[in-house]
Amino acid sequence: MSTHSNKFPCVFATGLLVYDHILFLDSYPALNEKRTTTDAIRFFGGPASNALAFLARSGIETFLTAAVGDDITGETLIREVSGQGVNSHFIQIKAGTCSPVAYILVEKSSHGKRTAILAHDETCFPDYNEDFIKAMNPGDILLVEGRYIPAEYQMCRKAHEKGVITVIDPGTRSLNLEQWIPVIDYWLAPKEGVVKTLGNIDLFSACQFLAKPPVKMSAITLGAGGVVYGNRESTAFQPAFPVKAVDSNGCGDIFHAGFIWGLLNGWSIPACVEFGAAAGAYAASFIGTHDSELNAKTVIKKYPFKHQ
Repeated sequence: MSTHSNKFPCVFATGLLVYDHILFLDSYPALNEKRTTTDAIRFFGGPASNALAFLARSGIETFLTAAVGDDITGETLIREVSGQGVNSHFIQIKAGTCSPVAYILVEKSSHGKRTAILAHDETCFPDYNEDFIKAMNPGDILLVEGRYIPAEYQMCRKAHEKGVITVIDPGTRSLNLEQWIPVIDYWLAPKEGVVKTLGNIDLFSACQFLAKPPVKMSAITLGAGGVVYGNRESTAFQPAFPVKAVDSNGCGDIFHAGFIWGLLNGWSIPACVEFGAAAGAYAASFIGTHDSELNAKTVIKKYPFKHQ
């Protein structure tokens, strides 16, 4: 069993570990049209995985539990995520399954906007891992996606009971709020997921609704439109940072990593949100989210922060 020292909190995460195939096009193809591109790149992805890699490059000890198939792609995924400094001890290899892969079309003329298609073997999912929970200490942080509900919910509940800070990034999924809210400290989601869960509600009101205790704060990301965040007591808006975007894929994942970085350093919530917004914007200036320059140190140097 892998454990860690008590000197500084660590970040654990569970969710999707996928092999992304990024294809850059001048424009999206029409129906029945065939295209060829030599502008392509491949690397691991997944919301929790991308967030952990940013934090690992920033000097934080990180641990991932996810599932891959017993194929060459699975071997590649483990090798690449480990190469970013993420502890892969808890990654599960599922016999007889295919590792998740994604095909992402990026239209150059639309400043990095993309269309993503996930090919996912439904039998390749992580199981509940008691040793993963035992490796955590009170004050550590657990990031979950709410994607693999039976295992993730149980891990989240056990971690929360243990005094671990829990953060959820459900993406565009609609979750059972009655089930999840009692085990979450921070709820971070894109507008699309919030609308799917709550309907066309005012976003400031949605933040207050999602921040039902014990949830301390909720944030709704709007991409280039900024971030709405708050709790039952107050709400606020964080504008997006300007950036010349080349690839928007994974920017939300880096927002979550930046927010968690702030929590680890004991910053105020406005400072955590502001730093997350800066990190997410900076990520859009890279192809992918795994460049060595994409880390907390360079984000701090690049952007002035009014909340620090």
